[in-house]
Amino acid sequence: MAKKSQGLIEAIEVKKDYQMEKITVNALRGVSLTINKGDFAMIVGPSGSGKTTLMHILGALDHPSSGKVYIEGKDITTTDDWELTLIRRKKVGFIFQTFNLIPTLTALENVMIPTEPLKIDENEVIKRAKNLLKIVGLEERMFHKPSELSGGQRQRVSVARSLINDPQIIMADEPTGNLDSITGLKIISLLRELNEKEEKTCVMVTHDQNLLKYATKRIYIVDGMIARIETGKYTETLSHELP
Repeated sequence: MAKKSQGLIEAIEVKKDYQMEKITVNALRGVSLTINKGDFAMIVGPSGSGKTTLMHILGALDHPSSGKVYIEGKDITTTDDWELTLIRRKKVGFIFQTFNLIPTLTALENVMIPTEPLKIDENEVIKRAKNLLKIVGLEERMFHKPSELSGGQRQRVSVARSLINDPQIIMADEPTGNLDSITGLKIISLLRELNEKEEKTCVMVTHDQNLLKYATKRIYIVDGMIARIETGKYTETLSHELP
């Protein structure tokens, strides 16, 4: 029976251990948090703090070693891999730092890729993909392959791809990490617009504290544990050094 979750995504005492030869690495050490519908949440922390591991578990890309994760009240830690795949396809869109585009496909074809396991009319998929590329400003580049696009354009293809199945949740792992500052701000502005106008819930991993002013929820993580969570407006005049 599904648990009645307090939020869109809820993690309860989540731990994740990795075995490296004879050493056990405790990537997450009992993380509990709630992501509400409409949040623009940023998970921030130094390299190796567990940010990406946490995002992968919240987005059903990985299983925790222990603890529970709920999406819309459904316990995704007890579901099989195929059901997790369907949850990812229908409810979650992913944006990666390295873009993860298929080099032999056009921008349009890359955007359409997540629809393949789903029973959706091909003409409808093409129409939606073209519209999404128009929204991200790539209407005239949709038939170009990744090698013919700039880094910022490739990331915008990734944003469009994350939206093709109309997910409620967008998970972004350092989406500005490989971009210059101006292009990075354009990507953040686009995500913020999707959050505000399309009511998409965004969960973003970053190490860049300059981006925190765009978040409605800031989750500070250090050594696999949450140091603090802030909500509301970010005040730059205050000290926000990482714990």
